[in-house]
Amino acid sequence: MGNVSTSTLTELPGAELPGPGATADQLTQLARRDSAPLREAVARHPNTPAGVLAQLAPDVPQAVLQNPALPLLRLAHPGEFQSWSGRTLARLAAVEAAPEWVQELAMRHADPQAQWAVANRAQLSAGRLAQLAGRSEWALRAAVAQHPDLSAELMALLARDPDYGVRLALSGRAELPAEVLAQLQRDPHALVRRRAQMVSTGTRPL
Repeated sequence: MGNVSTSTLTELPGAELPGPGATADQLTQLARRDSAPLREAVARHPNTPAGVLAQLAPDVPQAVLQNPALPLLRLAHPGEFQSWSGRTLARLAAVEAAPEWVQELAMRHADPQAQWAVANRAQLSAGRLAQLAGRSEWALRAAVAQHPDLSAELMALLARDPDYGVRLALSGRAELPAEVLAQLQRDPHALVRRRAQMVSTGTRPL
């Protein structure tokens, strides 16, 4: 077992997992092993360093988010969390249990895949939807236009979006407020008008 003492491991069915006394150095060594149960256990261990959690997150994001020390590590090493890769933050943000601060880190990251992971979540807060609706990338705004939790206020905002692709995405919603639907039926782009008309007549949008 290399430099990992058996006294720091707990015997479980089919695996040797780190016990509560495992040190940061020992957990770092264990994280390199090719064992999914072991890597998940290391990701959940409160003594695992933040840098090791970053390495494990793309493979076992849910286990990392279940680490009880994660909020304390974030407070103690905020700069390290901000330096995590876009892929790491994307994998974490895609987990439905991801807290708001993880989503915010993903939104602030330069890597688009981190922001897309947030936009594709099944559940988003009203504030997060508003943040996404204000992004400069039209495709992100179009994704927000189709989110099931979109408020009537944001629907009205996106109905006036300068990019027709966003308005087209919005026009396919079945539950548009009457005033938003009427505006889309008068849209300058023919495809948006056609789709909005199909919604108003109960025809399935293309």
